[in-house]
Amino acid sequence: MSENTDEFSDELNQIPSPNEPHIKVKGIRNITLPHPYCITTKHVAYASDHYHGILGKDAIIDAEKHGAKCDICRKANKKHGSPILAFDEHITQKTLFIEVPQNSDLNRVEGLHAYLLRIKPIADDLHIDGFAFPTSFKKEPK
Repeated sequence: MSENTDEFSDELNQIPSPNEPHIKVKGIRNITLPHPYCITTKHVAYASDHYHGILGKDAIIDAEKHGAKCDICRKANKKHGSPILAFDEHITQKTLFIEVPQNSDLNRVEGLHAYLLRIKPIADDLHIDGFAFPTSFKKEPK
């Protein structure tokens, strides 16, 4: 049916296939917005000195209080003046990927709206936070 990740294969199997051949359910992934949080050597050193080497959420948040920052945010701030977001501001969402025809206006994809309404209760039960509509989908490497 679809190219799914092992982590979400049971959940993906609960989502019915679209009736429209131009719409395809492709997978479920955790997506971090605006980007994955990037650990630096400051985080690692802080965890080593204060958390017995365990680089968990508490160590990362505490390290931020002592000058550590997401490296992607830090570089974007330096280059473009973008804000530096805290660890908790990098939000991870469970996202269902539904492939649509290339160059599509989503409001005009025949059958998409009806399909989304049909699967909404299932998506809610599976705690899916959002949808992505790529025109092609590459399976994540294992």
